[in-house]
Formats: sequence, structure tokens, C-alpha cells
Amino acid sequence: MPHNRTPETVNMPKKIIVLLFLVSPILNMASSKDTLRVGYNLEPPFVVELQNNRLSGPSVWLWENIANDNDIQYKYIALPFEELLSGLEKDKIDVSLSPLTITAERSQVIDFTSPYHIAHASILQNEVTPIQKSWQFVKSFFSVNFMRALGALAFVILIFGILIWVFERNKNHEEFDNSIKGVWEGFWWSAVTMTTVGYGDKSPRTTGGRIISLIWMFTAIIIISGFTASIASSLTVNNISSSNGKIDDFKNKTVGTITNSVTSEWMRNNFFTNKKEFQTMEELLNALDQEKIEAIAHDRPALQAIVNNDTLSKYDLIDIKYNPQFYAFGLSKQLPDSLSQAINYSMLYNIEKMDWKVLLSESGLE
Repeated sequence: MPHNRTPETVNMPKKIIVLLFLVSPILNMASSKDTLRVGYNLEPPFVVELQNNRLSGPSVWLWENIANDNDIQYKYIALPFEELLSGLEKDKIDVSLSPLTITAERSQVIDFTSPYHIAHASILQNEVTPIQKSWQFVKSFFSVNFMRALGALAFVILIFGILIWVFERNKNHEEFDNSIKGVWEGFWWSAVTMTTVGYGDKSPRTTGGRIISLIWMFTAIIIISGFTASIASSLTVNNISSSNGKIDDFKNKTVGTITNSVTSEWMRNNFFTNKKEFQTMEELLNALDQEKIEAIAHDRPALQAIVNNDTLSKYDLIDIKYNPQFYAFGLSKQLPDSLSQAINYSMLYNIEKMDWKVLLSESGLE
């Protein structure tokens, strides 16, 4: 006997199909979020790649502990540095494994965990060769500072030479001629006395000359140390200045940095007009090797890692620290707040462990 079907019964399968069609994208989206997309760019020493293609470094250790604590499934996605930020902003990735510096501008489009490391920017230069150091020392003899020190010393010697000549020129004209020639003889006596050489070819005979001699002998002992230090300082000042004790010393130099990095923005805000930008650290090092730039400005941990791996001793990390930066994991704003909070709590928990401090020390970050 045939079943009677109402119109509602006939239309039920169609409604179910339509409903499943509408809900399936949402289900797929929820399913995709079960596996977090973790973007990374190699950033030694925080993110490095081992020979077996596995990732290592403090940031990797920290994230994998966070994932284990919260049973998070994830997959790594290699990206250029500039695409990490855009990927988080456009929800193409969920987490940035490479450390990102917290800034107000970035916080408008992405979220950050609490900072897990504080670093500074620094300067990397080509190592100065022994030949270059020797040439710098030779050039110091022709520097303005050296000439000033030498001129001041000669002036003091001349003053006492003239004084001894004034007293000796009439009664001791055999040794101190009464003419202008006697001034040179007084200068000669003054220099010999100051250096304690004591040739004995000229000696004062008058009472006034001997008083001047006594004053000059004791005065010379005092001032010779000061002039020696001044001359030594003038000879080494070029070497001292070549180490560039502060970042402002590089304002007139051609300095390279990474495009869109925090250091690049800092240099722009501080009027470094000779700045050149490059996409990668490899391009920066090539430019430095080819002397297209005079120095590299970037995060100190990354520059320190380059020096540590520099088997040829090509580079020198200048002892300059500026622009402190707070490193954190970048998070997509599309992540649920509960998950972001869980990641942040787990990160804080893990950086309090002794293992984290030991790892930082082994990586040269403390």
C-alpha cells in the first residue's frame, strides 16, 4: 500500500542538503583552526635550522613547550620576514615563531604575547686588518691633535730657552750668543734639560740663569708626563674614534639595515639620511663585503650570531647598544581569546624555568 507524502516530507532532504552546504564552510574553518599555522623566518640564534631540517633555538624550544602544555596541533610554514607581519594581519598564519618586536603600530593589526626577551640594536662592521691599523697609526702623526700637542710642547721649551738666553747672553756669550742665534742655543739647552739627556755642552753661569734652570728642571718633571699623555692620546685618538663609541658617530656613514624592520624605522626617525635598506641579512652581508655600505644596523642577538659563526674573522661587532626592543610571539587577532590567553600564560610559565635561562646563556643571549 503506497505511503502518503506531505509536501513537507518531500522537501525535507532538500532542506538538509542546503543546510549542510551552508554549514560546511564553518565546519571546515573550525577544523582548520585545530592545526595552528606557525610561520617562521630563520632568525639566529632564536630560530635556526639544523642539518636534519629540524628547527632549533630558544623561540622554537619555548613554542614547542607551549604547544605541549596546551595540546596544540601545529605546522611550521617558512616565510620571508616581511610576510610574517602581513600573514598575521591577513590571517594566513596564526602565530609567528620568529621573535617580533612589540610596537604600537604593529599592535593595531596583530596581537602579541608578553615579551620573553629584551634586546638592543647594534652595529656590525668589517674587521680592521693589522695593515689598516698600522696605516691608521702612521696617519695619526699627521693629525691635528698630534700637531697641537707637539706645538704646545715646543712653545714651553721655547719660553724657557728665551729666559735662559736673556740671563746668559751677556756674561756667557760663548755658549749663548748675544744675537738671534743665541735663542736657538737657549732652545737647545731647554730641550736637553727637559729630556734629562744632559750633554753638558751648555750650562748657565749667572745666578738668574741658574734660578731659571732650577725652576725649569722641576717644572719639566711635572709637565712632561702631561705632554706625553697628550701626545700618546693624539696618536691613538683615530683608533679610538674608529671604534665609534656611540650610534651618532654613524650618521655620516652609509649604514645598511633590513627593510621594514624596527631598526630601520628607528634610524628614519633619528635622521640617519645615508641609510640603505635590504630585504635579507644575506644581502646586507654581501653589501658589506663589497664595501657598498660601511656598517650594518640590526638587532644585536642576530649580529652576535653572525660573529659567532664567522670562522674567517671578517666582522667586528661594535660595543654599541641602542633602541631597546621587546621580543614576543605575534598572534593573529582571529585566534580565540581563550587560546591567546592560554598561550600567553604557558609562555610566562616556561620562561620562569631554569631550562630557559640555561638555553639563553648557551645561545649567547645573557
